[in-house]
Order: sequence, then structure tokens, then C-alpha cells
Amino acid sequence: MPMTHAIMFPPRTLIWITLILSYSIYIVKIEASSAATFSPITKSKTTYSTTATLLRISGGDSSNSVDRADGDGDSNTKKRKIVIGVDGGTESIRACCFDAINGNVIGKSHAVPYKTSHPKPGWAEQNPKDWYDNLGAAVKGALASIPSDNGDEHELCAICVDTTCCSVVALDSSNEPLRPCLLWMDARSAPQTKEILDRCKGDPSLLINSGGEGPISAEWLIPKSLWIKQNEPDIWDKASTICEYQDYINFKLTGKMVASSCNAAVRWHWDGEECLREVTNDDNDEERYPGRPLSMYRALGMPELVEKLPHKCLPMGSLVGGLTSEAANDLGLPEGLPVVQGGPDAFVGMIGLGCIYPGQLCLITGSSHLHCVVTAQPNTAPGTWGAYRGAPLQGTNFAEGGQSSTGSVIRWAKALFAGDDTDYKTLDAEAEKLPPGSENLIALDTFQGSRTPVTDPLARGALVGMTLSHTRGHIWRALMEAVCFGTRACVDGLVSAGHECSEIIIAGGATRSPVWLQMHADVTGKPVVLCENADAPLLGCAILASVGAGIHHNVEDAVESMVRRLRRIEPRGDVAAEYEKIYENVYVKLSQMARPVMHAIAGLRGGGSNGRKLVKSGERTDRNIAVYWGLLGNRKMQRLLEDQSFSFFSKEVWPSLFLRGGDTESASNVPEKKKQDEKKYDHTPIISPSLLASDWSDIRSEINRCVVANVTHLHIDVFDGVFLDSPYAFTFGPQMVEAMRQCDDNVTLDIHLCVDRPVRYIKPMADAGATRFIFQWEAMTGNSTLAAALDIAQEVNNNGMKCGVSINPSTPVEDILPLLESGLVDMVDVLAVEPGFGGQSFQDSALLKLRKLREWRASARVLSGNDMSHVKFMVDGGINTNTSSLVTEAGADIMVAGTFLFRHPRGLSQGVKELLDSSCSAK
Repeated sequence: MPMTHAIMFPPRTLIWITLILSYSIYIVKIEASSAATFSPITKSKTTYSTTATLLRISGGDSSNSVDRADGDGDSNTKKRKIVIGVDGGTESIRACCFDAINGNVIGKSHAVPYKTSHPKPGWAEQNPKDWYDNLGAAVKGALASIPSDNGDEHELCAICVDTTCCSVVALDSSNEPLRPCLLWMDARSAPQTKEILDRCKGDPSLLINSGGEGPISAEWLIPKSLWIKQNEPDIWDKASTICEYQDYINFKLTGKMVASSCNAAVRWHWDGEECLREVTNDDNDEERYPGRPLSMYRALGMPELVEKLPHKCLPMGSLVGGLTSEAANDLGLPEGLPVVQGGPDAFVGMIGLGCIYPGQLCLITGSSHLHCVVTAQPNTAPGTWGAYRGAPLQGTNFAEGGQSSTGSVIRWAKALFAGDDTDYKTLDAEAEKLPPGSENLIALDTFQGSRTPVTDPLARGALVGMTLSHTRGHIWRALMEAVCFGTRACVDGLVSAGHECSEIIIAGGATRSPVWLQMHADVTGKPVVLCENADAPLLGCAILASVGAGIHHNVEDAVESMVRRLRRIEPRGDVAAEYEKIYENVYVKLSQMARPVMHAIAGLRGGGSNGRKLVKSGERTDRNIAVYWGLLGNRKMQRLLEDQSFSFFSKEVWPSLFLRGGDTESASNVPEKKKQDEKKYDHTPIISPSLLASDWSDIRSEINRCVVANVTHLHIDVFDGVFLDSPYAFTFGPQMVEAMRQCDDNVTLDIHLCVDRPVRYIKPMADAGATRFIFQWEAMTGNSTLAAALDIAQEVNNNGMKCGVSINPSTPVEDILPLLESGLVDMVDVLAVEPGFGGQSFQDSALLKLRKLREWRASARVLSGNDMSHVKFMVDGGINTNTSSLVTEAGADIMVAGTFLFRHPRGLSQGVKELLDSSCSAK
């Protein structure tokens, strides 16, 4: 007879099943109740579950909840596990939802900007409360972007935050901010970096700084803490906690104050492994505070810092805690949602690129190159930064190297040889046809100095071996090869320090050129890997969140599932062998032999230094004004501040040298002396010091020097990191211009903007007190360059400022004549150097442009009846006693000088006098 398929349970088992089903229904009801908190940001067909949080609280395993039934009882519906990544950057905080299993982006990232204030030149502050408030808006925006048209349900599993590194916060006993945050780029603690190196020489905690030789950045937490102690003692005494952006945000989310071991290892001089041990009540300080640089704190006279810093430290990917009820309400998330430890944005980005194993090198490209190699041993040596023990992850180490000018060199070459008529692909195609070595044309990539493995701020670029048969394509390829040779040198330096490299994981601008990618592989002899998701910091947060939530067992498993490699470029054996010969026999030797010549050239420029010795990375040298618009992310500003840390002539540090280098007159004597000199220099060009070459950490003193020197004009270069295609080519903003105006009400402030969409800056600069707004002609975009320029000029005039236009060395004068004839512009800034950095050599093409402009001004009245005598001509860059006479003869009305004046061995006043005397002789 037929049998029915049935399962028979004993009575005891039936009782347990009944209890389990009843408990499951109870959980579903709680989930439905908790999901209601999402109503303000939830779209109609998307429901959110808090299963992961509830199961964690009840001791369950969230990884087993994929098949849980939804509130409607449909047991066939699977819930997509979601983690939230948050990136707290310099200008905004972003949030994005990711599939916790495979790393796919769900919806869109949502950014909310916050304000940066500059109360004094060189200072940068943010309100920590803005970070938290905007975090809530960013998370809600990301959740609202999740598609709702497929009826999927989503299970929120965890959140992880990365932030800027070295943004320091002082909190009172209630963990409320006592003052605005000292943002990472804040330069005020430059004098403290010298004090640290002097007072802590030989301290083992400094070994990670090129084997103990330095430098130390004003960006880091310890110099900033020392500044607060020395300059704001009341704040210091009231501060129960000194922490960073990362720690503050995690505290606001969880109520727990913990540090990120990655951050502590890389920028706090902590041992990233030892600091993970629990702080004890042991009488021995080394046992109570493991991994902390206690001897450094004592040497600096602030042993109490160890008590003020977070006592607990967690590695990235660890669970910090659950969202508090208040944070849950502020973010629109369920209470108890796991908050996972993140870290500094750049190093969380390493995780997002899957760079976690020894031998993997993360290469971030842009206007500069940054190299971060994961290494098995925490070795340190001159020529490298690090290695940092316990970073980026527990059980790992990494070391750093960098090149100052890479993508910026390529951009310069395109502007010089191709302009807007030729795109990068065309130039790459021309280069690709040529053999390795560009038919015996070799270049040096050190256009803006050398960072590693040899630190030499006076190093410059070169093209060697040129013949009349070489074409534009040869030069293009030679420059691309030079950058790759420089990368090879940095990799070799890291290897020499004990950090092997088996593959290069690359991100950034270089990834857009297949030719250059292959070249990187061939020259270094290493495979080059591209990843699918280029937003590495956000994906890195998602990876860490998925690990902290227990979805992936560890970071290795998460990377395997969530990071997808798009392409792997292998070095070609025969080509790599050819490059090996060129590198060893030509590039290395050329780099070494060129350095003495470059130093001699620097001495001829005026303001340079003769006989300067070659130094290994980390050795202290005088600050060189040939600013490195270089390195990554936060790197350009960091290295700039390090250089400035060796120029300690601020009023607080050296009172007797406040008016330094011969500038010994007081400002009160200026009017009388000015009257004496007016007649002598009546027909010479006006001297306008470029503050780009000044000591940014003490701008007020620098402006005072200019006033003492009878200067009536100041030249302020504003770069936004976009027009010059570098996030590190970032200088003065409206707030700093306003602070400069407060230093002197009468001086003319000429603001020269190399920025994207300069129209955005017109009103802010007018409000800040700018006298003249000089925009870059090459920044004009749209169908009509002239029309765009006319619109800007009109708007500048409408806002009460004078208007000027600046042209690059490669731009013909004829391009701007229609603009000049409009009558809206009263100044032409003729660049005699490339925009972006100081200390360059003067380009003679500027003299021809001056003569053409002078002829135009003289003939305009005759031809059109319009008097153009109000239009003045400025020459910007490369000015010294040799070039000032030539510029005067050519008809300049104003000369902009930077390096020559601010680095003059006898002081700025003497430098101004020498330029005026040289101009007098020309007249």
C-alpha cells in the first residue's frame, strides 16, 4: 500500500520546536518595530532589517541570518547584507552602502561638506561637531539612494569610518570640544617639530623617521599637542582627552574612546603591536602604557600626554562597540549596530585596493607618486619612512617612499608641446611607436626636487642626449620613462631597507594610460595590478565593517571576496631587460652626476645656496623654497611643513631675529625712508614679493618684513589642486587672504588664481580685501575663451576689484589682446616660469611678450583712439639681479620675485634694494 512521507517527532522535541517558532515570531516583531525608525529615509518598496544587531545582542551569529523571513512571512525572500563605509575627508564627509558579501556599491555615495576656517595665516581649523552632524546627513543620504524598484530587503550589518589623519581635538572631562580642531594641514606647530628633533635626538621612537634622522611633520599629533601646551595652557590643563577626528567620531557613535592602532603607529610614534595590550594599573609606566613613546613625552616636558591620549587602542577591523541610542537616532540607524574600527583615509585605502600582504606595493599616482609597501619586517633606514609596526593591520608593517613630480611633468609637457589641440592618447600613440630609451634620449624626473631614496630639494629635471632628429614623441616617451625610472629608484630604496616588492597595485591618474602602465611594469620589472573599484577608502571601510560584523572571517577573506582585480600587466621580458641596462648604466649615473650641476644652477638663480651638500632622506637641510607640489594625499602639505620646520625664525622662537637677515628697521621708520627713496626709484618697476616663497607658518612676520622693505604690492598665488591637477597644489584661500589684509590695510594685494572655475572666487576674494583679481587665461573653458574671460572681468569689476589676466609661458600675447581692448582689465601677468612652484629659471620668452605688449599699448591710442596707458605689465617668476634689468628694459611695470627675496642671505630689504638698483642701471 502506498506510504505517506511523514516525519515523526517525540513529544520533548515538539515542545522545543514550538518554543523556537514562538521566539522567531517575537524576533520578527522586534525587527518590524525597529525598521520603523528608518521611515524618514526609507523608500516605498525597500525595507531594512536590524537582524545583525539583534542577533549580536542575543548572542546569535549574524552570518546565519541570510535566509530569515521578512515581516510579511515570505520565507523565500533573501536579505542583502549591507555595510556602510564613511570617509571623513578634508572638505566633506561621505557615506556609501556596500554589499557586505561581494563589495558591490548599493545606491550612491552621499557627501556633506563642512567649513574650514583660517583664523591666522598657516592655521586651519574645523568644528568637530560639524563632523558628527554631517555624518548623520551623509548616512541618511546614502541609505535614501538605495534602489527601491526591485523589492529587495536589506540587512544593515555594520558601519566603519575613516578620517583625515592628524586632525587633533582637545576634549574636556565631559568629552566636549574645548576648541576647534587643529586640522591636519595646520602649520602652526612648525617650531615644535624642530624642538622635538633637538630635544629627543636618539630617542628610539624616532627611528621610523628615516632611521632617526627626521624629518618630523608639523602635521602630526605630538607637535600639535606641544603647541597647545605651550601656547594655550588653559586649554591644555582643562583637556582630559587629546585625540583625533577618528577617535572623536567613534566616541560619538559608541560612547567609547579608543585609538586606531594604524594611526598611532604611523603618526603618533607608537608601537602598533605593543599598544594593543590593555593598559594596566601596574606601577611601572612601561607596563601601564605599553607601546607609547614615554621617554619622548618626558623629554618634551609633557609626560601627562600619555594620560590624555586614548588609553585603549584597537586595530582596524575590530569592533569598537554598538551605536548608542542617541547616535542611532542622529544617523537614522538601529541602536546597537556594530561600529568597526577604521583609520587614516590613505591607509584604509590600501585595504580597499587589497594591498595587505608582504611584498605588495600600493602606488598612488597623480601629480606625484606615493609608494606604500607592506613588509614582513619593521626595518627602518635612511631613504624611507617607516616601517610602521602593526600598520596598516595588526600583524603587518609598511614603509613609504615618494616622488615629487610625476603626473605634473606629463601635464607640463602636454601644455608645452601640444596644448589643447592634442590629447594624451595621441601623444601616447606617438611615444608607443618608439623603442625603449627613446632613441638615446634620457630624462630626469626630479623637476621639483627629489624625495626618496635621496632627499635633494635642489634637484631638477633634465633632458639629455637631444638631437635634431628627436621629435615631440621622443620627448614625451623620455619623460614617461623618467617617471618610471624614478619609481624604480624608490622601489630599490625600499628593497635596500629590507622591504621586498613582488607586485605593484596602482591607482590614480596613471591608470588612464595603457602605455604608461606597461612602462611601469617593464621598468620596475614588477607586475602592475589595477582594481575595479577606484574609491579605495570607502571600499576599505566596507571591508573592515564586514569583518567586524562577522560576515567575513578576517580581512584576507573579505579582500578576496570584495576587491576585484580588473587587470594585471606583466613586465615584458625583452623590454624589461633593455630598461634594466638603461636604468643601471644611464639613469642612475646621470642622476648622481647631475646633482652638483643642479646645485650650481641654484646658486646662479639668486636666492639659491652654493655648495649645498647632498643629503640622504631625512637629513636636516635649510628649507628650500622650490616647494614640492608633490606626494599624495596629505603628503604634499606634510612634506612642505616638514621643510618649513627647519626655518625657525618666528617671533616666538628667535625674538632677536624677528626682523631677520638684515631687516632690522622698525615699520615706524618706513614712511620717512620711503620719501628718501621715491625719487631715486621713480621710474623703476614696482617690486612685488611672492608670498608663495615665504615662510607660511609665520606669514604675519613675513608681511612685516615686506612693509619694512617699503613694499607696496604683495603677490598671492592661489592654487586649488584642480587646475594644476594635483590635490596637493593647494595654497591660500579667502580666509587666509583676509588674515593677510588684517596685517596691513594699505598694501596692494594682487591675487593670482590658478584655479578651476575662477568665477567662484570673485566675491569671497572681494570680501576678504583683495585689491586685484588676476585670473589664469588658460583656465577659461567653454565654447568661447574670450567670452568667458570677459564675463569674469566684468564680474570682478562689479565686485569692486581691479582685474588682471595671467598667461603661461606657452601662451601667445595675441590671444589676450581682444580682452585688453575691452577696458575691463588693467594688468597682464606674464609668467616667466611655469605655475606651481618657486625657484625656477627665467624663460626669455617673457621678454618678447613684454615688448609686444608695450608696442600694443603705444599703438592702441593711435589706431583706435583708446588710451590703454592704464594697463600695466607684470613679470612673474625667475626674478633676480640678472633678470631684473632685462625685464626693466623690456618694459615691465611690476616684477614679482619670490625665492630671491625671501631667501636673500642679507634679508628681504637688501634683496628689494638690489633689484631696484639693477633696474635703475637698466633705465
